[in-house]
Amino acid sequence: MREEGGAGQAVTPRLSVVCIAYNAAPYIRRALDGFLAQKTDFPFEVLVHDDASTDGTAEIIREYAERRPDVVRAVFQEENQWSKGVAVSSTFLWPLVRGEYVAMCEGDDYWTDPLKLQKQVDWLDAHPDSSVCFHPVVVHFEDGSRKDSAYPMPKDCPDGFTFKGLLRHNFIQTNSVVFRWKLKGHEGDVPSDITPRDWFTNLIHAEKGPIGYIPEPMGVYRRHPGGVWWNSPDAPDAFYLRNGFRHLAFYKSVKYRFGYDNPCAVDLAANTIAAELRAGKVDRAVETLKAYPEYACKALGVVAERDRLERELARSRRRLKRVTWAAAIVLALALLALFA
Repeated sequence: MREEGGAGQAVTPRLSVVCIAYNAAPYIRRALDGFLAQKTDFPFEVLVHDDASTDGTAEIIREYAERRPDVVRAVFQEENQWSKGVAVSSTFLWPLVRGEYVAMCEGDDYWTDPLKLQKQVDWLDAHPDSSVCFHPVVVHFEDGSRKDSAYPMPKDCPDGFTFKGLLRHNFIQTNSVVFRWKLKGHEGDVPSDITPRDWFTNLIHAEKGPIGYIPEPMGVYRRHPGGVWWNSPDAPDAFYLRNGFRHLAFYKSVKYRFGYDNPCAVDLAANTIAAELRAGKVDRAVETLKAYPEYACKALGVVAERDRLERELARSRRRLKRVTWAAAIVLALALLALFA
């Protein structure tokens, strides 16, 4: 690991921007330009981590660190850490944070409002009992398969933008949030073996006090084939094989830390086990069952019930097909008799 930049940073920043990147060469310039375009009445720093990219991302980050050493501090890896199971942000960037506030944005997303940070810090300053402020972002599919849309809007969260609602589902996009930072010296409070870690980080900060919501889209969240959550509804087995086990670890950690047992965990366990069995990964399915016994029995019941329903549906389709053919034959004979 090498750290570069940070020269001449005599003034302590009030806010730290945390950015992780891997093979983001087509996108990283726009992210960095969005950081540096911010107009604030306080100093801020940009902490950016390259995880041994192979597409030129590191060279682009180095260019910005050399151009703006007063703002940009860069960390470069010689070997990919994420593939080793290392929690990159909390291991390499969070210990470098000097700001009272922290904003996050991954290297393939970007900000569109140069006043974003100022607006969010102003809100947090005006609400000292709160630790979280966020806004909607424009969700953009790089392949053009879906129209751009802003998320979240109030209609997307019937429980409101509350801690209770956040326990149920993560409505805070990573590139939308600014925290009053609670994790300085407590980076290990976010488990390293869970997905998504940003949701857990949001919960830690939102546990006490209201969640601030500024109803202005001020960033873009890209959906593209290189992303963790890309196309997950359309390729579910691939998603569950890749993320299911660690996502279950997230739900288990939430249950232990916040006392909330998310009902989605049972379906997730069922989908993960079913995907593992369909892929012939019996050992992994057994590992999942052993690791999450609190979900396993219910999950197996869900899998069995789905199998039963699928068999019944298949039988119904065969019966319907026979009835349809019979009806067609009767209709054809009737037509022949009519025109004979």
